Amino acid sequence: MSQSCPFNVTSNVPQLSAVLRSLTPLIMMNCQIMGSYPEDKSSHVYQQFYPKYDFIVVGAGSAGSTIASRLSEIPAWKVLLIEAGTDPPLNSDIPLLNPSLLRTSYDWNYHTEVTGDTCLAFLNNQCNWPRGKALGGSSSINFLIAIRGNPKDYDYWESLGNPGWGYKHVLKYFKKLERLRVPKYEDKVAHGYSGDVFVEEFTNKTVYNITEANNYIFNFTTQFGYKVVEDMNAHYQAGITLLPGTLRNNVRWNTAKAYLQPAKDRRNLVVMKGTTVTKILINNQKRAYGVEVYKDGKYKKIYCRKEIIVSAGTVNSPQLLMLSGIGPRDHLTTFNIKVKQNLCVGCNLRDHLSVLNYFVKVKLQSYKVNLDISYILKKYFKSRTDLGTGFDINTFFNTSGYTSDHPNIQVFHIVLPHSTSVESIYSQITLFKPNIGIQIPKFIGNAAQFQMAPVLLKPKSKGRILLNSKNPFEYPRIISGYLTEREDVYALIEALRILNAMFQTEAFKKYGTMTSLSVEACSILVQFSDEYYECIVRHFGASAYHPGGTCKMGPPQDPDAVVSPKLKVYGIKGLRVADASIMPQLTSGNLNIPTIMIGEKAADMIKKYWRR
Repeated sequence: MSQSCPFNVTSNVPQLSAVLRSLTPLIMMNCQIMGSYPEDKSSHVYQQFYPKYDFIVVGAGSAGSTIASRLSEIPAWKVLLIEAGTDPPLNSDIPLLNPSLLRTSYDWNYHTEVTGDTCLAFLNNQCNWPRGKALGGSSSINFLIAIRGNPKDYDYWESLGNPGWGYKHVLKYFKKLERLRVPKYEDKVAHGYSGDVFVEEFTNKTVYNITEANNYIFNFTTQFGYKVVEDMNAHYQAGITLLPGTLRNNVRWNTAKAYLQPAKDRRNLVVMKGTTVTKILINNQKRAYGVEVYKDGKYKKIYCRKEIIVSAGTVNSPQLLMLSGIGPRDHLTTFNIKVKQNLCVGCNLRDHLSVLNYFVKVKLQSYKVNLDISYILKKYFKSRTDLGTGFDINTFFNTSGYTSDHPNIQVFHIVLPHSTSVESIYSQITLFKPNIGIQIPKFIGNAAQFQMAPVLLKPKSKGRILLNSKNPFEYPRIISGYLTEREDVYALIEALRILNAMFQTEAFKKYGTMTSLSVEACSILVQFSDEYYECIVRHFGASAYHPGGTCKMGPPQDPDAVVSPKLKVYGIKGLRVADASIMPQLTSGNLNIPTIMIGEKAADMIKKYWRR
């Protein structure tokens, strides 16, 4: 644990920052909540402490932290891990407060480009795309949900020409990473109990009686026909479940804590923080031999002997490859970038689209107290029971039939207790247009609610990441591609119809009433018609923060493939990509655990190759 217990808090909600600072004495008494992160050893690099490294890992996120730690287990190998961000702040550790980190310095704060037919309810007709900029990457700012996806997801990857990526092959890595501490999930065939990533249940005891709310959601959902699934990460996915989280003793357990904390004293692991990798150095023989970095106003070249592993994420990994001359020829020549390898980098962008429209007003006794954020946090620091995130109850189904165990829809049941603080945080992160945002107080500030947000898990629509310029500090273009395939539109229309049918059940009406955000463009249409639902989807459809696919893994004959099944970049020696960008298709659920699995498998493949 951190000996100095430094106090560091950043929030996009001013009153929340003030409350946290007012609780400094209480927080200092709870030093165990603070993460223990490796120190910044940039000075060692600049002083040529190691003239060369065996491996350079770009990005200390969910995959990068995993890979750097695993490679440094070999004492003879010198490993450099480079991260653009710094240590996560204190409020990152508190589950309920993770939205307060969005649109701060710990978030890259990306936005999609305007298309004119999606993200229409949000400011500037753009969808917000948070990506973590800190040790642990997005695992330091996400909603902590620990879900693997469906076994059929990985079998599909393998069927596309990626041997070794079927579920029977990746299961051992899910078990390797996992330290499960949920007694009811005892299943040694499906789970791991000694890994680095702690997985626990959300208890939610501090805020209100979550059990009463969950029982209500379970009741009307099961009466509608969905079954309760105790362990969605074991054998069966379709149904309603309480999902576990990446928690240790009710505190966020990001990948920096999981993998870098145990390795922080290894002399062969060097971590550079606050450092931007601007280019991969590639020689005339098409071998990657180092990187160019920028830190403290200076550029520097750092060299490596064996490999560079790019784990910078779905947006930054393709940007870095293209800046280095690896990408679509026509696109790179537009910016006078010398083409080292013509590959479809940035293509195949996929994201889970979530529709943020339906709210449910709940008539439950435990919801009627207006919860003060200062009171909530005092109880948390004293009792150490977690605050939850409100996202841990999910339903999965397939719009083509209830019996299918390969869902195409995930429904977030986002619990929003009666609280002006919750209202403020929600408004800050959704970034609705003023005419939409003004409706929020009647949903959250005046009554307890939960939101039912269907998420499209298997998008056919594809977008692209493109450069804006040769400047590595200028954000790339994010062309989401949302709803460009009619099949996606129809799937979300059907999902909204299913939810509306659920709202008509007696079990639902007993304790809840459905309300929804409105926009004039949709209200003038025939209610519940296909045109009406499509209007809702195009206005209120927003990113579920699960992008992937921009450095697609595939066989050599796949025109969109960037990396091989060994994650080696085609045509370039000594270079791999390992993060969510390699996914050929997104997994059925949140992407953090699958991305850690990719890191574990990548590290094993690299070890096997170089220890031959």
